[in-house]
Amino acid sequence: MREEILTIYNNFSIDSLDLFFDELINYVKKYDSIFLKYTSLEYLDEMKKFKSKNLILGHSDDNLEIAIPFYTNKIKKGLNEEEMSKQVSSLIWDLSAYMTDEECPSCHDSNLRLTVATSNTNQIIKFCDECLYTGIADKHVDVKDDLIPAPKNLVKSYLKC
Repeated sequence: MREEILTIYNNFSIDSLDLFFDELINYVKKYDSIFLKYTSLEYLDEMKKFKSKNLILGHSDDNLEIAIPFYTNKIKKGLNEEEMSKQVSSLIWDLSAYMTDEECPSCHDSNLRLTVATSNTNQIIKFCDECLYTGIADKHVDVKDDLIPAPKNLVKSYLKC
C-alpha cells in the first residue's frame, strides 16, 4: 500500500491531473477494504465512481506542486494505514471539489466548494471546508447525506449564471 501510493505521488505532474486523479481512484478501489475502515460506505462507494473526465480538477487554493512532495515525505516518515487513507481521501477531495471565489458567509475563512448530495446529484450545494457550512441558493441548509464534488456539467452551468 505504502510503496504504491509513493509511486503514484512520484508520477505526479500538474500537466497530467486527469491521469494522476484516475490513479488515485484506482488505488482507492484496490484498497477499498482499508479505506472502508476510515471512510463512510456511502462516500467510499461514490468516490470509487469518480472519473476525471466528469469533474473539473485542480480548481482550489491548494498548491499541489508543494502538497504532493509534502505528502510524500509524510508517508516516508511512517504514516499508518488510517493516516494514509485519510491523506488520499483528502487529496481526492481537494483535486475534485471545485472551489469558487465566493467567501463563506458563515466563517469568512475559506471559499466555498461546489458539491452535491449523494441522494440528489442535480442540486448544487455550496460547502465550506473550514466551518462545514452548507448552502443552496445562498441560504443555509442542513444536509444529512454525504457531499461529493459537483460534476463538470453542473459546475459549468453554475458558472454561466
